[in-house]
Amino acid sequence: MYAESTPRHGAAAPAPGPAGGGTDPHEELARDLGIGAPGFTTRGLGADPESLREARAFVRDALANWGLHACADEITLVAGELVSNAVCHGLPPAAQHPGRPAARLGLACQDGTLVCAVNDPSPAVPVLRRADDSVERGRGLRIIDALSSSWGWSRPSGAGKTVWARIPVAPAG
Repeated sequence: MYAESTPRHGAAAPAPGPAGGGTDPHEELARDLGIGAPGFTTRGLGADPESLREARAFVRDALANWGLHACADEITLVAGELVSNAVCHGLPPAAQHPGRPAARLGLACQDGTLVCAVNDPSPAVPVLRRADDSVERGRGLRIIDALSSSWGWSRPSGAGKTVWARIPVAPAG
C-alpha cells in the first residue's frame, strides 16, 4: 500500500513498478496500488448512474465480509464520491462501450487501513476545488478529504488514472 509519506490533497503518487505480466483488471489495479496481499477485492463499473448503486452495495458487502460494520457509512460515502467522479468526469458515455466495465472500484484492507480506489480511462486528474455555495455539485473531493487520512491519484502503466483514498479502520473484534 502507499507509504504514509504519500501527499495529501490529491497530489500524484508514483505508481509501483510492474509486478509481473497479465492483463487482468483486478491484478492491474492491485499493482497500481502496490497491493499484493489477500483482502483486496474489485468490481467493474459501467458508465451509467446505476453504477453508483452497484458500487455502494459492493462496498457494504465487502465491509460486512471483513467485519467492518462500524465504518461502513463513511467508507460507502467515500467510495460513492470516487465512483460518482469517475462516472461524471472520467468515463465515456455508456453507448460507446455497451456491456463492458468502463472503470474499476477496488477495496483493500490491511494493517488498520482501508484503501478505496477507482481506476478510469480519463487522463484528467482530480482537482480539489473551493466549495461554491451557489452550485449543487463539486463537493465530492472535499468529502473524501474530510473522511480520509490521505487521498491522491496515480497513473497506472496503461492509460487513465487511479484515484484513491486511505481510511483508518478499527480491526473487527
